[in-house]
Amino acid sequence: MAQFKNAYDSHNHSLEVLNLLYGYDSFLDSLKFIADMGCGEGLDAAWWANLYTRDDPPEPRDYTVYAVDNDQSYLDSEIIQTTPNIIPLLGDFEVYGTIPRKVDLVWAHDSLQYAVNPYSCISAWRRGMNINGMLVLTVPQDTYYYNNRLIITNHSANPYSYNILNLIYMLACNGFDCNDAYFYRKPNTPWLYAAVYATEFDPESPKLSWYELAERNLINSSIVASVNKYGFARLDDLVVNWLDKSLYKIDN
Repeated sequence: MAQFKNAYDSHNHSLEVLNLLYGYDSFLDSLKFIADMGCGEGLDAAWWANLYTRDDPPEPRDYTVYAVDNDQSYLDSEIIQTTPNIIPLLGDFEVYGTIPRKVDLVWAHDSLQYAVNPYSCISAWRRGMNINGMLVLTVPQDTYYYNNRLIITNHSANPYSYNILNLIYMLACNGFDCNDAYFYRKPNTPWLYAAVYATEFDPESPKLSWYELAERNLINSSIVASVNKYGFARLDDLVVNWLDKSLYKIDN
């Protein structure tokens, strides 16, 4: 499902986020069940399944990893078939119930853009998660700046376009905390990154207002200030945190 030349290019891109998560010991301690949505050949799933603690000596974390894909040839890969703790699941990651239990982490690298209905897809992921579980996703946007030049693209089977604001809106409407959360847009690339926690709020209609999301404390103060000033959210007002513990102003 990837837009990379091969699985190793995709995994190397994933490692930009995975290596940051590896530094959050208490977060990793809280995990037991993980779902890799659109797992491909399973390199990311294997990273999770083979993860050790940073203790001396290191201890295996022994996560159960559900590797979900709609292509059996990926699930038949040697990596998935020979890595302990990986459970391959043939199915549609947009459908709630594909995974037989609720999970603590949904990993979705380079997959959301293939969803026929991204809002209902995010809803399905949220309903399949434990409260306080984390969704970590990476998705390309079709319109972005490269060295101050506007780039507009479209890949096959990518029916929708994303920007960081409509991504935050969809996540918040689906009950994800986009206030105490992590977002990043990598400059000179199409990539958007998000790491958000599932709250006690159930997924709702994608017609909630920004004001309603603010009342539920699901969006951060920079968005609230923008909405209060203009009546809608503006990209050039957005300030976000990322996993590297830096603040980022998103202005184009």
